[in-house]
Amino acid sequence: LSSRTTSSLSFTRPLSIGDYGNVISLYLGNNGLQEIRTGAFNGLRFLKRLSLNNNNLEVIKKDTFSGLESLEYLQADHNYISAIERGALIKLNKLKVLILSDNLLLSLPPNIFLFVILTHLDLRGNRFKMLPFAGVLHHIGGIMEIQLEKNPWDCTCDLIPLKSWLHGKNITQLRKQDLCPCRKAGEHVHPPSDCHFQGALSPTYHPGRITPTRPPKASQTRSPVPMLCPSVCVCRTRNPHSSLNINCQERNLHNISELNPKPSYPKKLHLTGNYLQVIYRTDLTEYSSLELLHLGNNRIAVIQEGAFENLTKLRRLYLNGNYIESLSQSLFAGLQSLQYLYLEYNIIKDISPQTFNALHNLQLLFLNNNRLRSLPDNVFGGTILTILNLGNNHFSYLPVRGVLDQLSAFIQIDLQENPWDCTCDIMALKNWVELSSTSVVNNEITCNSPSKHAGHLLRSLRNEAICPEPSEKVPLHSIILSTMLSAKWKNYPFSQSAVF
Repeated sequence: LSSRTTSSLSFTRPLSIGDYGNVISLYLGNNGLQEIRTGAFNGLRFLKRLSLNNNNLEVIKKDTFSGLESLEYLQADHNYISAIERGALIKLNKLKVLILSDNLLLSLPPNIFLFVILTHLDLRGNRFKMLPFAGVLHHIGGIMEIQLEKNPWDCTCDLIPLKSWLHGKNITQLRKQDLCPCRKAGEHVHPPSDCHFQGALSPTYHPGRITPTRPPKASQTRSPVPMLCPSVCVCRTRNPHSSLNINCQERNLHNISELNPKPSYPKKLHLTGNYLQVIYRTDLTEYSSLELLHLGNNRIAVIQEGAFENLTKLRRLYLNGNYIESLSQSLFAGLQSLQYLYLEYNIIKDISPQTFNALHNLQLLFLNNNRLRSLPDNVFGGTILTILNLGNNHFSYLPVRGVLDQLSAFIQIDLQENPWDCTCDIMALKNWVELSSTSVVNNEITCNSPSKHAGHLLRSLRNEAICPEPSEKVPLHSIILSTMLSAKWKNYPFSQSAVF
């Protein structure tokens, strides 16, 4: 359910959901919304994704999101939000992504993230001068990405809790001048209060380092980059020497080839919310400088072979919210620098062997909310994954040998909301989880079958309850014959007569 119009739409009464009680994604961006009244979303108990970006909202009230207990993704950027009431998110226990960039927030209420399992938080372009540890930072210890740039950080004692929290996340290369880059090394006086905290915290297993933007040295001065921007897009650059950030969101684009004139040295290209159906091999040949490509929430069903092979510098690729059905071995050829890959909310059923093996720098992979039933052997063997989301698929079991045992010891994996069959086949997974550290599996594995175990947590079941010992001895030749005829051995090279 979405609205792509720019008409003025305001909530003067609860949202009339009619027959939309089963909707999982609701887009209300670019509608001039000024108010969302209590109860507007009641009845949308299955909603997982809500977009409220580019409206005129000023306040998030305590009951604004009442009824959205399944919400995982909340986008409210480019509004005029200056206040969030206490308890506004307290019932959003499944919320993972929260985007509040480009608003007017000065602070966050105490315990705003209590009981929330955020993995991604975007606070860019607000009015924050500090973030306290107590009540705010200490509730997001498992955060995977936090974006903080373009805020007027006050680089005085008030910022020490944030600095200490970042250091506590193993940011080994973060220096004092990185946190307050306008302060000269060795200077003891307080810097100006409008000193900017540049950069984003982008983790692997632990959140990563802050990379501030510093002016180029005199010896590095070069000619300004030509400002060529596609006519339907909005382009930004920090200075004449920087690469372009190109925003082409929701421009009714049907093909990437419609972007003219072609930009010079683009760094980020946002194409989310358009009508792209095919990514052609020639679409991105002139975008070799890209570090981020966002193709989410389109209608992409076909990606031609070699479409990404020229994007050797790309670090982030968003393909979420499309109609992709399968991943081929050559699909990601050329993406040797890729670190973050988002494929959630597609209809992926099949992944070919070695699909990810060339992605040697891949750290985060989201495959949740697809239709996967199995994974090929050694599918993650070439990666250095530390974050893997396989939730909301059709897995009844997952093999350890050749799949899970290929993962790093530092992996965080999400396996929730799959129809797990808690019979003998799942024993290897159960043992792998129990032998791993407590931080490996983010959410509990719940049994779906057989009926006697349905609804039970896998870890709560005893091994003999899942896979009981046979009550009577079976002749050895019967066991061999049964094994030879099973699906797992149907292509075994020997005939039955060769065994007996």
